[in-house]
Amino acid sequence: RALLLSGAARAAAMAASAADMNDAAKALHMAAISASPMMAAAAQAGLFPAASYDASDSDVLSASRIPPKPARGPGTQPPPKPAPREVPSAVVAAAAGVGQAIAAALPPSPAPAPAPARAAERTGGNSMAGGASVWLAAPAGVTAESRLALQVPQAEFTYIDRPWSHFLTRWAAIDLELHRVFGQDGSFSMVDLGSCCGFFSLQAAFAYPACSVIGVEGSVGVGNGTTGVDGTQEQIIETKAIQTHLKYLQKANIKNCLVAPDVWDYNRVCALAMSPRYLCDVMLLLSVVHHIDNVSVDQYTSVKLDRVQGTVSLMAKLLALAPRHFIELPDKPWLDHIYAHFTTARAFLDAAVLATGKQWTFVGPLVISEWYGRREVWLLEETNMKAHDLHPTASLPRPAVEAIFPRLLSAPSPARAQAQGSAASSSAAARRQPAMPAAAGKLTQADIGAGLLLAPTALLAAHLTLRDAMGQGEMVLRETLKTTADPAA
Repeated sequence: RALLLSGAARAAAMAASAADMNDAAKALHMAAISASPMMAAAAQAGLFPAASYDASDSDVLSASRIPPKPARGPGTQPPPKPAPREVPSAVVAAAAGVGQAIAAALPPSPAPAPAPARAAERTGGNSMAGGASVWLAAPAGVTAESRLALQVPQAEFTYIDRPWSHFLTRWAAIDLELHRVFGQDGSFSMVDLGSCCGFFSLQAAFAYPACSVIGVEGSVGVGNGTTGVDGTQEQIIETKAIQTHLKYLQKANIKNCLVAPDVWDYNRVCALAMSPRYLCDVMLLLSVVHHIDNVSVDQYTSVKLDRVQGTVSLMAKLLALAPRHFIELPDKPWLDHIYAHFTTARAFLDAAVLATGKQWTFVGPLVISEWYGRREVWLLEETNMKAHDLHPTASLPRPAVEAIFPRLLSAPSPARAQAQGSAASSSAAARRQPAMPAAAGKLTQADIGAGLLLAPTALLAAHLTLRDAMGQGEMVLRETLKTTADPAA
């Protein structure tokens, strides 16, 4: 803020004095270190500039300011999005250097205070856990609020004192990048892992009607309780977060978003990563990886990985599920073992990227937020992405998607919702029983072949593993019976 407000006039003067050098990046550099003591200190310490910024003859600003998105209510279609401005590459590079230098020069965040006893009974919002949230890549004149696609009440989507502004800035940054990559049509598939009340899933599905979104919520963190640790799938469905998500799917008449009440752990992620298909085009991993890590510790041990190795492997397997990821990791005391080993979240992500065996591009940080420490949102994009012959699983027809997700929930029609409400008590037991195929005895070889083509590789591998295990078990049983029947043995 100091750089933008107090240095605006000085930046213009410096830019004019550097005009004879025909180098916009140098002008921005000079203005930055002159306008901000923090930037000057960063430059003296060698933190800025991090690299040279080369200007080209084609670096010309040629478009007008991006107009803000109009607020829309449920049931309305989003208007066409304006084309993004063409910003000179030298200015983009220099601005990125400014942001990185400011982030590097910021003092470390203080350790969060321990939660008071009986925190669940608090009714006020006086906690100091939530601080500022800055959208670093915001275009000039565009606010985070103007990027909101679907108007929803903040009281139903915030949790554990995380300010509403944190939701707005993160969605604005995500939306801008989605529009950059996929354009106005927005035909892509997205999995929002740890979707909680569905804020980001709802915004994406409403803003991009041609996309398909799946919000996965397992209730193993804190935002939606820990029902998924020991509870049933039906109990997960009844949690406030999933009910809120379904409520607004129905209110806004959103048809391109589904909810998967599903607990993910290391084994689940590894099985999904075995498929030759991407799971989706885009994955949101916003403050969720540490929750999956917490329920996977025993599984790391079972495959002879220590805690650090297991967490790195988990992150690498998650990266294998999509070519683009928006990632937000928590600060200490979460992932203590990772920070003790790698020091920074970026170093940890570098190690995970190396474990994938692929090249990735880091974009960001897009957003820096203060919530129980410092949290940064990064976009990781697979570099030199090759054309994939197989569509992501989440883009396939629903029967194929249902082979991956055990249960998918959609917004019920008003009549259906009323009927379900009146029959909820009588049908609760029936819903717990898996439905049997109506024509299970009439499957042809063609039907079986079609099913195998739709089946994910992970499911087929699991079937073969189970078949081998059953065969070994039968051999052990036969040997045991033979030994028992032969007294001389």
